[in-house]
This record gives sequence, structure tokens and C-alpha cells, in this order.
Amino acid sequence: MLKAIFAVLATAIADEGVDTGALMMDDQCVAGDVECGLNALQMRGMRKELDEELSVEQEEEETEWLKDITTKTKNHFKHILAPLQKPIVTNYQYLTVLDSYANYTMLKIENATGHVVVWNRKSLLQEAEEELEEEELKVSYGRRRHTSKSEDLPPRARYINKILIYLNKEMDAVWNLNTIVDRKRWGVGNTITSSPYGPHGEHPERWRANGTFPFPTKAPSSPVLNLNNSLVMHLKPEDRKYDNKYAQQLQADYQSLIDNINDASKKCNDLRARLFKMNWYADKFIALPSGVWNKIDAQS
Repeated sequence: MLKAIFAVLATAIADEGVDTGALMMDDQCVAGDVECGLNALQMRGMRKELDEELSVEQEEEETEWLKDITTKTKNHFKHILAPLQKPIVTNYQYLTVLDSYANYTMLKIENATGHVVVWNRKSLLQEAEEELEEEELKVSYGRRRHTSKSEDLPPRARYINKILIYLNKEMDAVWNLNTIVDRKRWGVGNTITSSPYGPHGEHPERWRANGTFPFPTKAPSSPVLNLNNSLVMHLKPEDRKYDNKYAQQLQADYQSLIDNINDASKKCNDLRARLFKMNWYADKFIALPSGVWNKIDAQS
């Protein structure tokens, strides 16, 4: 009975144009075993169908990856990015006050020694410290995180990316000013440390200034210089999950920007404390008698 059924099936397969030889070619089937050959053919058909489904799924995933962010997502990013310019500006303004304080301390040293404080030429030690700090920032917050190239993004994602690029450029200005102020502080400390015999290096009666340096009458006044006025920010990014690949990247860049702002505020606060300490070293140095070994290590 089974042989008759398989004979009918074999005849039907032949009528449909299926190569019956292919049924017999399967390595797992014995020649003439129609039942085994039919099962092998069914398995090949199932594999082909699965491969086609997988291919369709992969194409859908690629299409989903290339899909632009929605208008709603675009507007949401605009909403959460707009307030970030204010804390960036606050960081910059804070550093502007610290810069005036660094200039004040530097002028005191120049007036006492008769020499210009060299602050824009880094020593090897300073270069090593800045390189180490830069690496730490990259590891901890990705301070120099680069956003994607705008031309590689679809329109709505590109629009948000341009806002992020602009805000990150403003943060670059903050870090550059921080570096300038810190180098001035370093220049003052280097002058003090390298003048172990006092501000003149010789007896005060024989000292002659080799330049004109107006002595600052008083320190700059600003709420920023109040030790109780901490700048440290604790901005928290909104944690939202996205399926869209572009939205995920924009979210990561947004979170990195907030980490960058928070870190800059902390570094500004630390720099203020170091400037106050350097100004104390400067006053101590100026009060020393010249010609007497009283080395002050202002870089410790």
C-alpha cells in the first residue's frame, strides 16, 4: 500500500517538473528510496524558505537603521539641548574672573622681580601633567567626544547633530580658557620656585627693575572669588531609550556633553583653589629678603 502511495507521489512530482534524480542524490538516501528522497527534498525546501525569511529580516533591519529620527524625537532633543548653553556660558564667565585674578597675582610677581612672568611656554613637567589629565578626561567623560559628521546623517538627525556640534565648540572654548588660566598660575609658581634668593636675587639696595610693571592696588572683586560660592554643577541627563540607531547616537552625545559641563565646573572650582594658594605663595615670596636662601616650592 505505501509503495503504491509513494509511486503516485513520485508520478505527481515528475508531472510538476521536479527532478526525481535530485531526490535520489541525497547522501543520506539509498538509491530507489523514494520516501527518504522526498523527505530530503522537503528539508531543502524548508532551508530555502528560512534563508529567504532571514534575508528579508536583515533587509528590514538595515532599512530600520537608515531610517531618520521622528519629528517628535527631533523636537524632544531640541527641548533638552536648549537649556545647556546657559551652564556652558556660566563656566566661561567664571573662568574670565579667575583669569583676572591670575593676572593680578602675576603682576605682583612681575613688579617684585622686575621680570615678565613667562606663562605660555610649558615645561616638560607641565606637558606631562596636562597629557595625563587629558587622558583621564577622555577615559572618564570623553571630554573630546566627536559627534558624527553631519553629512552622514539624514535631515532630522543632522539638524540635532549640528546643535550638538555648536555646543561642543563652546565647551572647547571653556577648556581652552581653563588651560590659559592654569598656565598663568604655573608661570607664577615657576618664577617663585626658580628664585630661591628672593624676588631680586640680590641685595635690595642694588636691585634695579628692568621693566615697568604697575603694582595692582587691590585684588579683583567678584562673587566668584568667594570660597563659599561653589560652581560645581550636578546636571543630570534625561535617560531615554531609543530603537533608532541615530537617536541612540544622539542620546549618547547628549549625555557626554552633560558630563563634560559637570566636569568643567569641577575643574574651574579646583582651579580657583589653586589660584588662591598661588597668590598666598606670591605674597610670601614678595615679603622675603633678597640675597638670602629661602626657596619656596610653589609647584608642590
